[in-house]
Amino acid sequence: MKRFRGSYELKMDDKGRMKVPSKYLSVLEEAYGNELYITSINGDRVFIYPLKVWEVIEQSIEAMKVRSPEIEAYISRTSFWGNEGEVDNRGRVLIPPELRSSGKLDGNVRVIGEIDHMTLWNEDMFRAKALDGEFTDEKLHEVSRLLNEFTASRAPNGQ
Repeated sequence: MKRFRGSYELKMDDKGRMKVPSKYLSVLEEAYGNELYITSINGDRVFIYPLKVWEVIEQSIEAMKVRSPEIEAYISRTSFWGNEGEVDNRGRVLIPPELRSSGKLDGNVRVIGEIDHMTLWNEDMFRAKALDGEFTDEKLHEVSRLLNEFTASRAPNGQ
């Protein structure tokens, strides 16, 4: 299955549309279709989910018998900022005005491939928040440990 990988610097057009990079557009077309769920958690960046991916997240939440306060806050925030959208016939996505304003998405923006979705940032905010500090060897070891743990848990018969 194709994935959203890498990042691209883009410019928002005067109507608030983002041109989806061609590699991401092919992922959408081949794996998901053109329907999207566009949302945020804090308003600082925009998450662009293929609707099919977002529906799996919703199903996981719906299956929980008791929801933690963090899950409830996640639902409230992603609903507050969220809107369904789609890729138009020219490969563009309209970012809702409130999200454009809160994320300072005017001018240079950065779209990041996050495997099953895209994240849209103001270029300067991305550099200040997401690239702030060093990704230490300790963090890399923790990522490796978590990936190995997850992979082992999915192996047949625990092998």
